[in-house]
Amino acid sequence: MAESKNLTITEVKEIQRFGADNQGQKLSFKAKDGDTELLYITYKRSFFDKIKQGETISADVEVSTREWEGQTYTDRKIVQIYVDGQPVSSKGTQYRGKSPEELEQQARVMVLSYAKDLAVAQLISLEEITKTADRFYTWLKINDKITSPPMTESKPPKDDKIDLKKLDFKNPGEFYTACKDHFNLLKSRVDAEIPEFDLSKADQRKKAWGTIIAIYGQKPE
Repeated sequence: MAESKNLTITEVKEIQRFGADNQGQKLSFKAKDGDTELLYITYKRSFFDKIKQGETISADVEVSTREWEGQTYTDRKIVQIYVDGQPVSSKGTQYRGKSPEELEQQARVMVLSYAKDLAVAQLISLEEITKTADRFYTWLKINDKITSPPMTESKPPKDDKIDLKKLDFKNPGEFYTACKDHFNLLKSRVDAEIPEFDLSKADQRKKAWGTIIAIYGQKPE
C-alpha cells in the first residue's frame, strides 16, 4: 500500500537502463523524509524531470522488502508524484513501450541466455544453467546493475598484454565470454552493438570482434 510523503531530494543518481533491449529505465535518488535520508527508486519516465536535487516533492511511496542470502533489503518505489495537488499525468510522457513486468521477463530471458553461453563455453555445467541464471538475476536486481553479473566460479585473471585482435573464437559462446572477460560486457550489450553480424559464422564473428574492439578499445600491450 502506498504512503504519501513529502521528500526533499538530496542526491539524484544517473538513469540506469535495463531489459534485454535496454528499453527500461530506472532512476534512483536519495531524499529526506523529515530527518531521515533514504534511497528511493522510480521506473516512470514521466517522473524523471520532477526529481531534481534540492527540490521537495509530494509523492506516493510503496515500500517492499526482499530476502537474499540471509539479509533483508528494502525497496522504496515512487508510484505517483503530485504537482499543485494534482497527480502527474500518466499519459503522453509515460513510457509507451513494454511494461515493467515484460521488461523483467526480458531480463530473465537475458540472464538465462548468458548462462547458456557460459555452458557452451564449458565455464559451467549444463546442470548449473538455471541456478546460474537465477544468481545473475538476483545480483543485478540487488546491485542495480545490468552489465556486470558476478561469475559463479573464480577464474585466473586474463593477460592484459594479450593482443585482442588476434583472438579467434570457435563459437558464439566463446565470443560472448571474451566480451565479458575483456570488456565486462553482458550479452545484451554486445548484441546491441553488433546487430548486423551473424555470430554463427566464423567470418562474421571475426568482423564483429573487430567492431567491439573499435568501440571499446584495444588494451595496451
